[in-house]
Amino acid sequence: MPPERREEATHEAFSELRPHLEAQLEALETLEWLRDLTDVEIARRRAFTMLVSVVRQDEEVKGLARDRILAALRLKAATKSELQRRTGISVSTIRNNLFGLIKGGEVVGDRGRPKTYQLVPSVSRKTSQG
Repeated sequence: MPPERREEATHEAFSELRPHLEAQLEALETLEWLRDLTDVEIARRRAFTMLVSVVRQDEEVKGLARDRILAALRLKAATKSELQRRTGISVSTIRNNLFGLIKGGEVVGDRGRPKTYQLVPSVSRKTSQG
């Protein structure tokens, strides 16, 4: 599996895990109203809280990077290094986001070297009208 796909799969797995973690945190909170939590339950609460925080932060950062990449591509087609200069985002984050945008049908890349990326025409119209 390519590295960018591994990272995307990890993000998806954490995102799917998040509602379960939040439910467990609520259950622990309810339990704490009824009695003192055990040391194991306190450790779980700490771990669940950290995981939920990391997933939220990752989702926020990913969303911001995605929006900045789309905004840059609305102005003009670009290579990864041009997107890095325009947005200030790391090339690896750009690569990972482009993978998702291409997979989602929002962006296409040409066959050139280096590859130039642009918005799919229907996405470009939707975002300029919205």
